[in-house]
Amino acid sequence: MRIIKIDAELINNGGHDYIKDVFNFPDYYGGNLDALYDCLTEIGIDCEVIIFNHKVLSGDFLDTFIDASIENSFLKIILK
Repeated sequence: MRIIKIDAELINNGGHDYIKDVFNFPDYYGGNLDALYDCLTEIGIDCEVIIFNHKVLSGDFLDTFIDASIENSFLKIILK
C-alpha cells in the first residue's frame, strides 16, 4: 500500500504544483481540479492519502479528493 501524507496548508500555498510533486503526477497533469480528479481515479494500487490540516482546505479541493475516492476503490482519503 502506498501512503501519501499531504498538508492542506501547503496545497493552499503551492496549489497544483505541490499536489503534482507529492503524487508524482505526469508532466501532462493539467493543474486544475478536473485533472486532479482524473489522476486520482486512475490510481491502480492501494493508496491511502492522509490530509493534515484538512479544515483549511478549500471545499472544491476536498470534494475532489472525496469524489475520487468514491469512484476509485484503490483510493482511501483520511482527514486529520
